[in-house]
Parts: sequence; structure tokens; C-alpha cells
Amino acid sequence: MSSILSPTTVRELDGARMLQQQGRAADAETAYRRILLRERGCEPAAVGLGRLLLDQGRAEEAQALARPFIRKGKAGVSMLSVSAAALKALGHKAESLAVYQAAAAVAPDSAATAHNVAAGLGDAGRNAETVIEAERAFRLGLDAPETWLVYGRALQGLRRLDDAQAAFERALARRPTYGDAARDLGQLIWMRGGSAQSALAAIDTALALAPHDTTLALVKTRMLGHVIDEAAALDHARSALAATPGDPNLALELSRLSLSVAPHQAHDLAQQVLSDFPDSPGAMRALCQARLALGEVVGAAQLASALLARDDRDQQAIADLASAWRLASDPRGADLYDYDRMVRAQPLDTPPGWSRLEDYLADLRTALIALHAWKAHPLEQSLRGGSQTAQNLTLSDDPAIQGFFTAIQGPIRAYRDALGSGQDPLRRRNRGSVHVHGAWSVRLAPRGFHVDHIHPEGWLSSACYIDVPDAVRDTETKAGWLRFGQPATPAPGLTAEHFVRPEPGLLALFPSYMWHGTVPFEGDQPRMTLAFDLISDAAR
Repeated sequence: MSSILSPTTVRELDGARMLQQQGRAADAETAYRRILLRERGCEPAAVGLGRLLLDQGRAEEAQALARPFIRKGKAGVSMLSVSAAALKALGHKAESLAVYQAAAAVAPDSAATAHNVAAGLGDAGRNAETVIEAERAFRLGLDAPETWLVYGRALQGLRRLDDAQAAFERALARRPTYGDAARDLGQLIWMRGGSAQSALAAIDTALALAPHDTTLALVKTRMLGHVIDEAAALDHARSALAATPGDPNLALELSRLSLSVAPHQAHDLAQQVLSDFPDSPGAMRALCQARLALGEVVGAAQLASALLARDDRDQQAIADLASAWRLASDPRGADLYDYDRMVRAQPLDTPPGWSRLEDYLADLRTALIALHAWKAHPLEQSLRGGSQTAQNLTLSDDPAIQGFFTAIQGPIRAYRDALGSGQDPLRRRNRGSVHVHGAWSVRLAPRGFHVDHIHPEGWLSSACYIDVPDAVRDTETKAGWLRFGQPATPAPGLTAEHFVRPEPGLLALFPSYMWHGTVPFEGDQPRMTLAFDLISDAAR
């Protein structure tokens, strides 16, 4: 690595950076690569090119560019930051955090590196450490809205709700049109029991300042679907797209919301976006689901298969392909929805420290209830009418909650042993080790339910029943039962085919791609679960 740059290289770097600032990405890339072809160890050129690649969503290329500098152990803070950002974009959050921490060790007085570490800790759900690192960034002089957002989310995870609300408000004071902060502030107000109007106030203020900001319009559309209803979200999406015609993200959101009420319009919107952006996975997915809604199973299957060819772990693509095959009575659909082999429910093991499962469940129930401080459901989650814990329960230090992750090991082994091996999307990953990828608890109120959904980041998903209402005894209505097979996106003719009746201590395991939801229940007793996703560490 050259530490002193020649005058020619300095001029070329300045030119490349100017091209990048002017938005001439292709010309800037050529300029950076010309420098690196001549001086392979020119770190400033590699940093500039790496940032350009990240801006274009080319994280794998950015990481490959950074790797030789990291390997030599002499990378500077900027190069380490490029590597960490690339790893984060690729979903390798733990590795990304480690690199950000290495950058902070190189530059302990850098407020920016302190922010990056705080953000990485926040992604990992390590809220107490996030707060410490964000406060260090503030002491070093950083006052960025992004840091206040990271700080607010960590405070919320620690249930310091007044402080979290103040942090979100500070983020918005520094950037009044900050959509993520407006969303998080609105969600916090909503979950604390505020009205829909008060939850929407921040995003409405932001839109008043920037009425044609499509990101803000998208945030409000999604919020409306949760605090009002889907009809209000649909109306807003239509108005927003009319005001900014041609915006691909709004078009795809309107396509999604139109699937049930106007499937032909949903199809046309998705088709237009795909025509404009032929490599867009979001447009391919939207068009696939519109074709399912119209019963065009061959075209839907082709699109889902194309998405799977890009990423064979794409749970949404597997779900949509299964729906197409089921609609077509293709036996491969039944193979992906083999309920007898793929849905298994059995009692938890009793973890060490407890002599009876009933005693353990009583302690676990007490520990979880203490975490359910909310009065309403979060945004953009499956539950309606209830609360969900805000923190990653794998990081809890409560003995009963920690005992849960021991108690599930036996049922997981039994599931995997019974599942066996194969070449389908589920079984081919049934090898090697697995790890829990996030855990949370949901407490449904009477008349509450989960809308049908999948878990896009999982391999196996779960529901363990801690509190079960008397309503589940009704075998005719199946009130409160877990159901499988009914897609959330319209697929005429597909309905729920399989049910699991909740019992205290029962752990249900099933493929993350399998559509599942719950049947609403009446009465005056809540229904509380603890759920998690499992990830297979098997190589692709």
C-alpha cells in the first residue's frame, strides 16, 4: 500500500470524486479502476470505488475490493468502514460489527466510527451496549439524526419509553423529513396506546414539508394499513402515485394493496415496473403475486422459479411457487406442503433448574408478562390486537427465558431427525448446525389474531404456547388455533388445510416459507406465545 500519492494520482482521484459527486457513476468507476490498475494498493481509490459500488447495491464487489486491504492488516478506517458496510448489506451483521469495532479501535476519537458501532450493536439487539456507544458518539461531537434514531431504538428496547420518544423527536428536530424517525415515533406512540391521529402526526408533518417525497408517502401508506385499515392505505397509495407518477416503489406498493380489490390493475402496475426495471426482484415478486391473484399459475410459477434461481433460500419465492403448484394441482405443491412431515408439535423439554414443566412454564409466563408493556401491536408485523416484545429474547439474562433455549433443543433435534434429507428447499438445508435467529413473544388479546404470513429470514419457524385461552377447546371453530396453507396474497381456491391446537408448553415447528396465521378467538383471556426462527448454517 502506497502511503504517499503522486501528483498524477491525486489529480485523478480528485477527478473521480468529482464525477461521483456529479452522479456520473459509470465514469467515476472507470476513473477509479484506472488508478487501481496502475497502483493496486492505492487505498483512497479503493475506498472511493467501494463507496460507489455500495451506493449501487453491489456489496459483493465492494467486499471483494476491500478484502486484500483487510487481509494485510493495514487497512485504514475508511477501508474498514467500506468492508463493514458491505458485510452488513450482505446480511453478515456479526462480521460487520466486528469490522466496525476494529475501525473504532484504530480511531477511538472518531464520532463516525462510534456511530457505526452503535448501529451494529443495535442490529444485534444489544441495546444496553448500543446506548453506551451512541452516547460516546454524542460526547465526541456527533449530533446526526441517524445516531438519535439508533439511540431511540435501543432505549425503546430497554423500555425507557419516555427517553426513546425524546430521542426520536430529536432525530426529527434535526431532519424534519426523516421518514424512519417519523415512523418509529409514530409506532411508539401507537403501541403506548395513542390514537391513530397522534401516531400519524409526525409523518403528516414531514409530508407537509415535502409533499412529493415518495419515501415519506410510502411510510404513511404502510402506517395507515396498521393504525387505520387497508382501505385507507390503498386510497393514500393511489393519491401518492397520482402525485408522483412513475415512482416504482409506490407503484409496487399500490400493486400489493390492489391484489384483492383490483387484481388486473395490480398486474398492470407490476408489469410496468418490471418493464422499466427488468432486474428488479421486487417487481418480479409483485407480478408473480398478481398472476396468482388472477389464476395465471404458469406465469406465476415461472417468475417464482426465476427468483429461486437467483437465491435458493428466498422463502417468499418458495411460498409463491408452492401456491402456483397447489393451484395447478401439481404434486410438487403437496411436497412443499407435506404437513405430516413438515409441521411437528411436541412439548418442550423441562430445562435444568426445574423439576416439572408446569413449574417452568409458570416462571416463564411471569418473565414474559413483565416484558409486555405495550397496549397495541407494532407496525408491519403479523399480529392484530395484542402486543409483541421489542427486544431479542436470545439476549435476555432472565433465567426462565434463557432456559427456554435449552428446552427447545430436544424438540428441534427430533424435528430434524424426522424430516430427513432431500433435494427440496427445506430438506437440503437439514444438515450441519443451526442457530436461533431472533426470538420474541406475542400476547394476543381476545379477538386478536395473526394475519397469514411467512418468515422471509428463517429456515424453520416456531410457535411455543405459554398462555392458552379456554376458547381453544372449541374444535369446530378452531378459535385461537394455528392454521397453515392460506396465503395472505390472493390465490383463489387456496384455504387453510392444516391446524395445530395450542396447549401450554407445546412447541410447533414448521418451514419458514409455509403460510400460517391464527384463527381469532373470543372471551376474556389472552393467548401468549414465544416464537423464534432457526437458520441452517449449511453451505449453499
